[in-house]
Amino acid sequence: MFDIQNRRYTGNKYKLMPWISKLISENCKNCHSFFDVFAGTGSVSNYLYNDFDRFVLNDFLYSNEIIYNAFFLNDIYNEKLLYEIKNNYNNINVNRLKDNYVSINYGNKFFNYNDAKKIGYIRENIEKRYKRKELSYKEYAILVASLLYSLDKVANTCGHYDAYRKIKNIKELFVFELINPKEFNSKKLIEIYRCDSNKLANEVKCDIAYIDPPYNSRQYSRFYHVLENITRWKKPKLYGVALKPKEENMSDYCKTSAPIAFNDLIQKLNVKYIVVSYNNTYNSKSNSSKNKITLEEIETILSNKGETKRFEKKYKAFTTGKTELNNHKEYIFITKVKKDIKKEISYRSPLFYVGDKYKLMPEIKKYLPSYINTYVEPFVGGGSSFLNVKAKRYLVNDIDNSIINIHKMLYQNAEDKNRFFNKIFKIINHYGLSCSYNGHLVPEELKQKYKKTYYAKYNKQQYLNLRKDFNNNKNDILKLYLLLIYGFNHMTRFNKNGEFNLPVGNVDFNSNVYNSLNYYFDYIKNTDITYYSMDYKEFIRILNLKKNDYVLLDPPYLISQSEYNKLWNEECEKELYKLLDELNKKGIKFGITNLVYHKGNKNKIFEKWSKKYHVHELTSNYISYNDNSVKNNSKEVFVTNYDKGNDK
Repeated sequence: MFDIQNRRYTGNKYKLMPWISKLISENCKNCHSFFDVFAGTGSVSNYLYNDFDRFVLNDFLYSNEIIYNAFFLNDIYNEKLLYEIKNNYNNINVNRLKDNYVSINYGNKFFNYNDAKKIGYIRENIEKRYKRKELSYKEYAILVASLLYSLDKVANTCGHYDAYRKIKNIKELFVFELINPKEFNSKKLIEIYRCDSNKLANEVKCDIAYIDPPYNSRQYSRFYHVLENITRWKKPKLYGVALKPKEENMSDYCKTSAPIAFNDLIQKLNVKYIVVSYNNTYNSKSNSSKNKITLEEIETILSNKGETKRFEKKYKAFTTGKTELNNHKEYIFITKVKKDIKKEISYRSPLFYVGDKYKLMPEIKKYLPSYINTYVEPFVGGGSSFLNVKAKRYLVNDIDNSIINIHKMLYQNAEDKNRFFNKIFKIINHYGLSCSYNGHLVPEELKQKYKKTYYAKYNKQQYLNLRKDFNNNKNDILKLYLLLIYGFNHMTRFNKNGEFNLPVGNVDFNSNVYNSLNYYFDYIKNTDITYYSMDYKEFIRILNLKKNDYVLLDPPYLISQSEYNKLWNEECEKELYKLLDELNKKGIKFGITNLVYHKGNKNKIFEKWSKKYHVHELTSNYISYNDNSVKNNSKEVFVTNYDKGNDK
């Protein structure tokens, strides 16, 4: 009989379970329920079956869902009937069988031809028996799961179904064997789902959530399409050499948006502990094996949820033989969730603008109105603020035309982001710039020699070549964006002749840039947004603002030394507050960030004006253009002309 772990499956954690189980036991106390979010083979829940009273198993594959029901569904079944059916299946005279869906499509490819005839006949017979009500659902699930395990044993593959091996004479080896289900236990609560994990997370409350998501671009619904097809038994038309049906059931965790999906999942979980499995295949030379979420991103996202510990173990990785994975490790993260954890998360603009408010947005959002019709931002800069505010439509402005041009360029590419990334990587490769996201790394000897400035040393001449070409054609906004990414402190600066003159920075195109662009594209393409580039006073005065509209302002800071603050003086400061007082008289809600004091300087104009309104102190993350570090001797605040407690 087959036990649950007796199948070939990428990422199967069965051999790691003694280690994982020990870590859970030592670090997750007083727990009685277990949420297996991406249950895969079900081996993890099976191993821990005696440790918890309630299990929630979820996976988006149809084949895995029926396997969970076969092994775990707490229901009785007729064991004698199943053995009779098994014996009948193993006594089939294959010469009397007609061609069927499996033999026509998979015969002499994924299976020996005679084996394929048997598999197709058995699957059809199970379906007929169930429809005639000769089988309970538990018995039906056991028989389908048994067929999946039996055919997996003889499949002509390398352990998955992305392709079959090119063998002329495939041996006839198929034997139908039953699985070994868990014994009925009325005290065990078992819940089985086939859902989008991010949607299910909102509905499940457990003590522990175990997360073992897909790591790379290999979609499991395509990797195991034969098992999916035989399980569903819809008999669709198949395409290509690998005989796959049309694409469906595709996971965001295998796409470049994986970090966003993972972040969203973690924030939604209602649990005491989060346990995450991970491996370091993102160092692989193979693009398909390269992880979509980095180790650092996993740790950062989990740390935002609670106290996080990391454990590691050397382990031989799954490989088809084409990919070299040296020094491969398995990681386990265990997060003790903060009881008062806030579910607010913040997304950063792909412009990485100095002084932008993405780190402060979770704080600022606490003071925003509960409903915003039109969101207005006169000093939009990089745009991290509007990316984190919900509104019906957005009107954003910046006097820096180059920044608005970059926003517009990104907006125009939102519908076809893959084409955008192809273009941008082509430019990066053309100039020979380093690109840590794509594995074009700075040589190790340069890293050792210039430990803090190796990106700048490596990219300097390539960056100057890019800068020169842009200055010869200032209409190429994509090159301007790359100058911003690779330039010093992610700034835009032009000399009196209108030439971009910022020096190279100690940065390159990394996963943070890629992920921020992905989020920006996904957000923008479904957003009603209009970009402006004019003086902020003119911008506000041309708008017909109404009661449910909202103005968020992040103006140049009078007492700071950032590059874009040079043209801002006391007169500008007074004009701004005069305009805001006018908005207040009209009943238009606004919020404004500013520094009260910084490095011994005090903004007396702002401090005096703000006393008329509601002042909320922020955990300042103010960053200076000249000194790229957090300033502890600063006080940054958010001032509103309304009380959120009385907001209606």
